[in-house]
Amino acid sequence: MELFRAEKIATVVDQATKTCRFCDEKLRHVRAVVISDTGAVIHMFECRCGERIWTD
Repeated sequence: MELFRAEKIATVVDQATKTCRFCDEKLRHVRAVVISDTGAVIHMFECRCGERIWTD
C-alpha cells in the first residue's frame, strides 16, 4: 500500500491583490485547501478587521 506519493495535485495562484470589502485593507492568505478528488483549491483570507473570505 502506498501511503505517501510525491504527486502534484494542484497549483496555487498568487492571491496578493485581494482587498477587504469592508475596510479596503490587503487580505492575508491564511490557508489553501485542496480537494483531492478534483484538484480544486479553496483559498481562505483574513483581514486585520476580522473579516474572513474564501474563493471557490
